[in-house]
Amino acid sequence: MLNQRIMSASVMLSVFLATFFFLDPIFFEFLVFIVGGFLLFELSKILKLEGANLIFFWVISLAPVATDFIRSLIYYSTLFSHPFFQSYLPLLTDIRNLFFWVIPVSLIFWLIIVPADLFTKKISSSYPTNIFYGLFLVTPLLITIIFIFRENRDLLLTIILMIWIADIGAYFTGKKFGSIKLVKNISPGKTLEGLIGGFLFNTLFVIFLYLLESIDLVEGLMLGVFVTTLSFYGDIYESFLKRKAGVKDSSSMIPGHGGFLDRLDSFCPTIPLLYIFFEASEFF
Repeated sequence: MLNQRIMSASVMLSVFLATFFFLDPIFFEFLVFIVGGFLLFELSKILKLEGANLIFFWVISLAPVATDFIRSLIYYSTLFSHPFFQSYLPLLTDIRNLFFWVIPVSLIFWLIIVPADLFTKKISSSYPTNIFYGLFLVTPLLITIIFIFRENRDLLLTIILMIWIADIGAYFTGKKFGSIKLVKNISPGKTLEGLIGGFLFNTLFVIFLYLLESIDLVEGLMLGVFVTTLSFYGDIYESFLKRKAGVKDSSSMIPGHGGFLDRLDSFCPTIPLLYIFFEASEFF
């Protein structure tokens, strides 16, 4: 199992690094689009959607991301430099801008719907509203991660590393010292000691970046607190969804790790909510 986890992690890290640093930006956006498809597939299985409901789920969830990806493809790729294709850029931009409302919707989702679900131990978005679940949970992540990638690639990399570090810190600290279970009815493995470990690991990471003069210490510590808290929040909610569906993992697509939703659950609230905060504070 450990060898599988290491091999899978190595492959995923290699693909991420290649598209993030060495290839044209369109390749990273294509990677986000493909991973988004896997996330939506796993979520549709958890929600047990079928027939027309499943089709509607896919269409409304992918339409914003697909529109933006097609626009980027025409904008970046020399294959579509012909004036015929370029003439569609303004239209695609207008259509994409119409979908911006899904970003603030994610704020409502994570601050109102998710707490209600966890408190009542019921999924608020039962039929017919569960067909919008991908639009609430996955689509804002896909859109905002691409937007931050375009605006500030270093910031996005810092956030991604913080999410991973929080996860690693929580795992090893919880495994070694964990005794106080925070949500034992949802995810028995989540402990207070693990959460504190996530904070401590990210604090050390921020201090390391500060010594390299790559980040302001106070801003970095605040970012670390936000990222660690939101990562834990997303992890808990995905565990809740899986428990309600009666499954251990979202899928078995990634050997040794479960599914894409299992690996990226922490990203779902963190990236969109931080993007909203950055936009509100005119950070970009």
